Amino acid sequence: MQPIIDFLKLSIEDELFSKSERKSLREIVDEVKPNESQLVFLRSQIFELATQKATPENYRFIVQWIRDATSALMNTTPNASGSDAYFSPGDTCRNIIIQQIRQAINQVQICVFTISDDTITSAIIDSHKKGVQVKIITDNDKMLDEGSDVDQLASVGIPVRIDRTANHMHHKFMITDNKALITGSYNWTRSAARFNHENILLTREGPVIKSFSKEFEQLWNTLATYE
Repeated sequence: MQPIIDFLKLSIEDELFSKSERKSLREIVDEVKPNESQLVFLRSQIFELATQKATPENYRFIVQWIRDATSALMNTTPNASGSDAYFSPGDTCRNIIIQQIRQAINQVQICVFTISDDTITSAIIDSHKKGVQVKIITDNDKMLDEGSDVDQLASVGIPVRIDRTANHMHHKFMITDNKALITGSYNWTRSAARFNHENILLTREGPVIKSFSKEFEQLWNTLATYE
């Protein structure tokens, strides 16, 4: 782990992250072979280093550095072409959701019944601020619940679509970069992590992602804009 962290520190210090450096980082990561929890830690280190180094003058470099460093780690994600299942109570489901949001480079499409877990909300906002295109679809009734974070997410400029019908938009899925899909029973709430017996499936199966992407686009084009 330490060789990876040391390399990250060097790569951000001189504000130059060349193709050869990116290749070297991938080689170090491949050699160390960090597990899932270690990858989560390394991604947190990337954002911590970026926060420490960022200034108004080097903001563009920092954003690109985050993308490049995260991309090097993404290439080592376990079971990169298959599927994994996770369960709550506990922090595992929440951490996997946050991990996928943080490692997204271009796009995050969220379609969930409710969002009231502040840690997930913070990750979504951070991703939006990095320049990742974030879109959210949710249910209008749950927005009225105490603790709902939808207003906060919309207030920072994230586009939101809502179901205003008498029925519920009860999906719980997220697509990142059209390469990974999270779906399952897990509600994006604090109680789901602390108390509920829930599950998520993380899959990178192309045909499955394509089907969910089609559903997302259909809903996005038909549901009401939140204002």
